[in-house]
Amino acid sequence: MKFGTWSLDPKKQCIYDGSIERELEPLLFRLLCYFIINNEQIITRQDLVDDVWCQKYVDDNAINRAMSELRKILKSDMQKGIVVKTHYRKGYSFFLEPEIIYHPDLSEEPLQVAAKQPKMKDPLPSKKTKTMRSKGFVLLASVLTIIVVGYFFTSHYSVQESQLPIKTKNIEEKVLSWVPGRYTNLRLSFNKKLLAFSFAPQGTKYYSLVVKELGGGYERRLGEEGVNYYPLGWSTDSSILYYRAKTDVTCQIWQIKADFSEGNRMLFECNMRGLVSGSGVGKDRIIYSKSGYRNRDELAALTSRDLKTGQEFQISSPNLNSYGDQFLTYIPEKEVLLFERRQYDTNELYMTDPDGGNQIKLLESSSRIWSVNYDVESDLLLWFDNVKNIVFGYSLSKRKLVKKEKLNTSQSYAIFQFLSQNEILMVSYPFVSYIYTLDPDKGAMSADIQLSAGSISPIKFKQGYMVLTTQGSDRVVTQVDNNGNSHVLEIPPGDIRSIRYHEKDDLLLVHYRRSIEIYRYSDLSLVDSIEVSSGIISAEFLNHSEVGYVVLDEHKVNSSSYKYSLKSKKNVPIPTLNTLWIGGLDDNTLISLSSNDTILLYEMNTGKTLQEFDLPKARYRHSIAVGDSYIYHSDGARVYRIDPSKKGNAEEIYSIDTAKYVIKDISYTVHNDALWMNVIEVNENQLLDIKITDEVK
Repeated sequence: MKFGTWSLDPKKQCIYDGSIERELEPLLFRLLCYFIINNEQIITRQDLVDDVWCQKYVDDNAINRAMSELRKILKSDMQKGIVVKTHYRKGYSFFLEPEIIYHPDLSEEPLQVAAKQPKMKDPLPSKKTKTMRSKGFVLLASVLTIIVVGYFFTSHYSVQESQLPIKTKNIEEKVLSWVPGRYTNLRLSFNKKLLAFSFAPQGTKYYSLVVKELGGGYERRLGEEGVNYYPLGWSTDSSILYYRAKTDVTCQIWQIKADFSEGNRMLFECNMRGLVSGSGVGKDRIIYSKSGYRNRDELAALTSRDLKTGQEFQISSPNLNSYGDQFLTYIPEKEVLLFERRQYDTNELYMTDPDGGNQIKLLESSSRIWSVNYDVESDLLLWFDNVKNIVFGYSLSKRKLVKKEKLNTSQSYAIFQFLSQNEILMVSYPFVSYIYTLDPDKGAMSADIQLSAGSISPIKFKQGYMVLTTQGSDRVVTQVDNNGNSHVLEIPPGDIRSIRYHEKDDLLLVHYRRSIEIYRYSDLSLVDSIEVSSGIISAEFLNHSEVGYVVLDEHKVNSSSYKYSLKSKKNVPIPTLNTLWIGGLDDNTLISLSSNDTILLYEMNTGKTLQEFDLPKARYRHSIAVGDSYIYHSDGARVYRIDPSKKGNAEEIYSIDTAKYVIKDISYTVHNDALWMNVIEVNENQLLDIKITDEVK
């Protein structure tokens, strides 16, 4: 269809003015279609909230930004006039008159397509009635309605992890490969006969690509010095493997025949950051998770790519205040795909069609959902919580969780793929966590202590270390001395996210999902507590008497920052935008990390922005520490120092061997004026076949 000089292709979600073609992000596509269909009406902001965002509340700034972006993308040298008009204190209207463009080979086909659509109470969420000017435009509205209806409606089922009883099951464990080295990134073919994975042989630095025939055990390998190979996913007929080839400076997606006989060719360039997963979804088309959405390092969105034309379009629009969407699996039998939407305070399992329509949130989980397999025989989605060693089964027909089985083993596992309900291919847990001390001036690092498996949020202080460890289904605060001896502190267990310690005043901050508790460390007496109704993203001591924390709103769209006084017991909002973390640089200056990968400095009392620093792109995730009037930043591979008193770029003070290590977190210790780093080391592990057997009595 056409409006002004623009032509809209709803299937490709692109507009074309004769010389320029622009792809529309899903939100802008929904907005444009909504304005076209209701082009004779004034659209209020509440209409947009109800019908486009489909939420109870949307921040005015979000609507302003979206309208601004829509107007920008609709401007070109060919189209200079007004397309969307603003009506003061009323709303917006579509200024141009749309007309339908008939393809000569379609005739009446759109009407047949419309007849096949499922009945819905309100096919397009519009509370307005209007008179269409032509039969053709009625048809246009019908076709657009069919295309965008999946975007306007996102179904939600009972989404919390239920109180389903956990059964404990015995297992039989068998090693599938005795070759020593590092195994990771398992990808099972759709016919479940082939397993692709990355493997670094003992004594080598780089990962090769391996395809193992599960029936006979035969393996094929592809490797090259200086290149890391990671499987992306399989074609639906299991004949082609898509993989990623990554060097220090390049990242490319390739494909190869499953038997490695032919067809090894480069498809396209990819993003350098993080892990990527994907799948073929038909002939010459793949869907994969692509990081860097909206130019934000830690934000990923699902992307569909035509391998013949190279054309891509987004099929998901994650919240900007989130880590975005990670592809999990495609189910050819049902023509749906599964993805994990990783919020800052929870993880959500979604199902959608290959074009991103009819998105359904199936479940919310407190733990990561790293991978999912579909078992046709039982109609179950299967995944594994490797922190608690629990197998989950979700029934697609019943739309609920029906299985929770805890494996009776002390072994720790990492990546997994399900062959069936009772057989899992896994790799043993290869990660070891250490605390290192870094001298910022000399760039010298020294090892402190090795932490137990599964320990998170470590902090270092005079008496030793404190970490969060798992106890049953909860996390507890555990103290570890310099010799590695540990004991659990008498602090209420629960969904604890992080801990912080203020050495000068001997205060311990315990950050739960929806509360913050402050304890006197010497006797563990409760000093104060802060309760909120939604998820807390982060919490820090700003100084000896104030706590700063960031809260995600109930719609998981926006965040709000607060300063809480331990003396006056008062909360004061802090005027920050899209904040992930907030801390104190000194008694007069606040510092924040925003979701658009920027550090901002604020005047403590007025909230006035003083300085802004753009961060280097994160290899894994951003981590911030403050000490001795400096700001320290890690991207997972390097540590930088920023001097707020000087203008200029961040100074790199340390880099780590990324072939074996990742810097997970950094912090600053006051008692010895040094940085400590939580470093994850990747060690050798094994490829295993786990069979779930009888129930433990």
